[in-house]
Amino acid sequence: MFTGLRVSLHFRTTWAGWFPVIVVQKELMSTTEVPLVCGTDYEGMDISWRHEGTPLPMGGNRITVTVEATMGGSYTCHDNVGTVLKHQLLLVQLNNTNHNKILKRTGEADDIKCLSKNYSGIFHCSWQWSPDRVGAVVHVSAERSSGKDNITCSVDEGGSGITCMDQFQCSYAEELDYINLSVYVRYMYHLEEYSSKFSITDIVKPDRIDITKVDGNTFQLEYPKTWSVPDSYFPLTFHVKVMPLKKGWDCKHDSERVLESFTRNRTFSVDNKREFRLCVRAQDKLCNSSWSDWNHYEVKRMK
Repeated sequence: MFTGLRVSLHFRTTWAGWFPVIVVQKELMSTTEVPLVCGTDYEGMDISWRHEGTPLPMGGNRITVTVEATMGGSYTCHDNVGTVLKHQLLLVQLNNTNHNKILKRTGEADDIKCLSKNYSGIFHCSWQWSPDRVGAVVHVSAERSSGKDNITCSVDEGGSGITCMDQFQCSYAEELDYINLSVYVRYMYHLEEYSSKFSITDIVKPDRIDITKVDGNTFQLEYPKTWSVPDSYFPLTFHVKVMPLKKGWDCKHDSERVLESFTRNRTFSVDNKREFRLCVRAQDKLCNSSWSDWNHYEVKRMK
């Protein structure tokens, strides 16, 4: 991952593991000269350079390479017996984000989708790679708009998401500033930045509601175990549907035969002697955030 990004004119140097990464910011069709240094300890020494393993004609501790289009690469410098002294990775980032192609675009939706199961400060962001450009995450930056740098993120094992935690998030306090998130991904030697701006309130989405049949056609609706507590401070509104058990009908189906209601009551009774499907989802009562996914309970009569 990138740490401590430092901007210097049109390129910046950072570190990935044990070797530096140079990010060249440029226009697609422009040409950029980038200086490379083997190390301050190697001044005056017989130093040779290689690009992707191919020897370069120039030598010495300091050289300048020409970068065209998105042609970055791996550069190594060597002593007079061929020992690698330093490895540098040169990535190209285009100034025009309209050229971004590594992540899959889905209509008007953001390239990165972030959700939180509660107000604890933990949130998860995910994305889809373009079919022909499965890349890798090289850096994640997340901080509050107030400048507080107290959010830590880790990349999921599959590389298609990150899990982050705001260490100073207080579930009971009003959220006064936004989270600015930037994810840098690379494919080959092409680097792209994807950004998103949100608050936890914007992205909170409860897990599915638990539905338990308690007596006859009476059901108990339970808050998700992952939801913030106490329930009185974080109330949920239930969206309830009662529909016939018909083939091809799921909880998203709407028709005149679907009975629909909204309630905060945790006990719900169905006045129906026939077979039916009870569908329930939930939303934070105090903000217009995402509804949970539907959960359902099917009642079938003995024949």
